[in-house]
Amino acid sequence: MKLEFKPDFEVARGNWIAYWKNENKRPPIWVVTPKQGVAPVDLPAYLAGHDGNFDPIVDQVLSWAESHEFVGDAIPNYYAEFGPDSFASFLGADLRFLPRQQTSWSVPFVDEWDDIEIKFQRDGYWWQMTEAFIKALRARCDGKLLITPPALAANLDALAAIRGAEKLLLDLVEVPEKINYALSRVCDAHSEIMQAYAELTDFDAYGTVNCEKYYSPGRQSRPQCDISCMISGDMFREFVIPSLEREAADMENVVYHLDGPEAVRHLDALLEMDWLDAVDFIPGENGIGRDWSKTYKKIIAKGKGYKQMVFDHMNLKRICENPPSRKIFFVTAASTKTEAEELIADIIKIWPY
Repeated sequence: MKLEFKPDFEVARGNWIAYWKNENKRPPIWVVTPKQGVAPVDLPAYLAGHDGNFDPIVDQVLSWAESHEFVGDAIPNYYAEFGPDSFASFLGADLRFLPRQQTSWSVPFVDEWDDIEIKFQRDGYWWQMTEAFIKALRARCDGKLLITPPALAANLDALAAIRGAEKLLLDLVEVPEKINYALSRVCDAHSEIMQAYAELTDFDAYGTVNCEKYYSPGRQSRPQCDISCMISGDMFREFVIPSLEREAADMENVVYHLDGPEAVRHLDALLEMDWLDAVDFIPGENGIGRDWSKTYKKIIAKGKGYKQMVFDHMNLKRICENPPSRKIFFVTAASTKTEAEELIADIIKIWPY
């Protein structure tokens, strides 16, 4: 299998496969650097294409890929998403765009749980737009780079998006049986959408890159539950863990997005799950500057993978001399392809596994 903008795709793919099996001879290292002698082009802005004007976006994606080198285990890919609530939009929610904040949010539409049917709406506006966008990208990008479809923010995050967070939190206490039923329907939709993604992007042939840069040879997304920062540990185990287990069954590799210090209290429950491969922890604004070493030690102790962004090459090499875990994944930068390749060669020499 070949990608024009990643001539050594099979080598990187092999290293990622070894990573997931805990057999890697070096850590996955993601480096994207400007191509020498070519003016670098930026990726399109987040939410690009939501107005249906796809051609300029595809032009820019290709120009970006042509003007950069993807070194080590970096896989050229484009994340085609119209906002963090895309999953909810596939259930029928509309999206409200906030250009100044470069994001969008869903418009809640559930007044009474008994009055709606939660299902994947293939004929819905935002699924049709997403499908058309990905097809437009693939028509010109196939064989050159991979397309990453929207992250599947399912379970309670999906219900918060279609009901409203405050109302959902009350419902968890007042009508838990209705929430459990709604969650089962969200899980059904998750499975259907994952299958639709597989058909739309050839997941099973090319593998997938999720929005956190993890490559998998099979199916994956990036499960999360951001509203978990507002619920107790008991509620997380009752409502979220069963849903995550069903989501995990739709994927070959599972990287959980743990966002913010208030969500860390659920880490122990997550780490008990055999299906969990890695935790992508984001300290969030309230967690910047705090010591999170105990959090990472917990992740390491359970044999789960995690990502570390290290841009000081000397520091990166020091970490690799005595790595805390074989399942660490590094994102770094380099000014040239040669510099990146020399860094990786040095790491191969000192990596102890």
